[in-house]
Amino acid sequence: MNENILSLEPKALWKNFRDLTLIPRPSKHEKKVTDFLLDFGKKHCDEAFIDNVGNVVFRKKSTISMANRKGILLQAHCDMVPQKDDNKVHNFETDPIETIVTDGFVMANKTTLGADDGMGVAAIMTIMQDENLQHGPLEALITIDEETGLTGAFGLEPNLLKSDVLLNLDSEEDNIFYIGCAGGITANIEANLTFEDVYDGFTPYIINVDGFLGGHSGSDIHKNRPNAIKILFRLFMEAENFDIKICNFEGGSLSNAIPRSCKAQILVDSSKISEFESFVTNFNKTIYREYSNFDPNGKISFIKQDSLPSKCLSDDSSKRIIFLVNSIVSGVFTMSADIPGLVETSNNLAIVKIENSKALITTLLRSSVDSQSKYLCNIIKCQVEYCGAKISFSGEYPGWKPNTQSEIMEIMKSIYKENFGEEPIITAIHAGLECGLILGKYPKLDVISFGPNLFNVHTPTEKVEIKSVQKIMKLLYEVIKNAPFKGGLIA
Repeated sequence: MNENILSLEPKALWKNFRDLTLIPRPSKHEKKVTDFLLDFGKKHCDEAFIDNVGNVVFRKKSTISMANRKGILLQAHCDMVPQKDDNKVHNFETDPIETIVTDGFVMANKTTLGADDGMGVAAIMTIMQDENLQHGPLEALITIDEETGLTGAFGLEPNLLKSDVLLNLDSEEDNIFYIGCAGGITANIEANLTFEDVYDGFTPYIINVDGFLGGHSGSDIHKNRPNAIKILFRLFMEAENFDIKICNFEGGSLSNAIPRSCKAQILVDSSKISEFESFVTNFNKTIYREYSNFDPNGKISFIKQDSLPSKCLSDDSSKRIIFLVNSIVSGVFTMSADIPGLVETSNNLAIVKIENSKALITTLLRSSVDSQSKYLCNIIKCQVEYCGAKISFSGEYPGWKPNTQSEIMEIMKSIYKENFGEEPIITAIHAGLECGLILGKYPKLDVISFGPNLFNVHTPTEKVEIKSVQKIMKLLYEVIKNAPFKGGLIA
């Protein structure tokens, strides 16, 4: 299986990536892959072990000619986001990823590929198994559960690592070096709901919003991609003349993914079903007109059901939850005044569902400015409490403040220009990287993040550009061979 990528260059890296695709590794289910990596490390490294939280650590002593160089830490995460098309049968806890090579890219068969951050892990494996590479002290940290909780980075022990330089391999554009990132915090919202008996005179429907691109709630949040939850609740708001009754709703699956789909069971006055169906059809056309230039495949559809459910939300509960979801900020909140084009603060309305007579809503706020993050938290808190709901915040992680005097940045800029004939872009990213958490425990590390071109991560159309992988591996090899000298002299 997945032999189609074994002929790609560099062969060692694609062999390692192929091996990773065969191992199910959704977030919080990483034991199979960490066991695999531990066996790999014991075979190719001087040290290999799993730390107290479940991260994998490799170490290789310097070659004789490079003993005077600073130690380099290669870092990536081994978990992946499990997303698939609605019509795709795939169990992420048991099934391997099926890869496709097409038009210069590698992608998966209607699921996420796991190049985020399987490419980073495969790169680390390739470096560590290369017996011909001349290198200073090498260390690798492969973390768990980056995508849903940063568990590995949060649990990292402060005296475990020995390196001086951190190369984070979890970025997605091959001409950009990141030297800073946003922090984040999750908002957890609960709204009590009351239900009432359903009586005759209503017709039940399932409303589906699906087919949208979705995307990464950090790196794609500025692209104005439709949020399926917002679209569904906008439909509810604009359908007030039909006196619809909501029975259930569910949308989104991950806090860091822009929701691609959302659905609800509703009731419509049987005397108005013709007008209602025309309304949904026209609403679908409106959404298409608004987003067709960059997200043309999303749609809103309805299915008439045969039997009535026994309960639906009371009118008061329906009004409160429709108002709340429509009022919550979702998307870009502020742009950076310091770095042109960089999102400073955003919020992703990520998950909604009904469970145990409560509406449960999850959003993920990101910001590179603490005061703006606090301001947005307070705005959402006001909206939630105005609607009689409760809010709590969890999972806060720090941003990474740019170091414009970075030694490794200067080395990499020089290598990049020499090898590729252009200057790289040096900037910060709105997405959250583990660098901030690691720096909090190892403040003396000199940190930079880079990686190959990835597209549509966290979606079933995720893909990685093959020639970009070749470019980044050349860069990585050159950086390791030109590691800074101990004492601060540039090689």
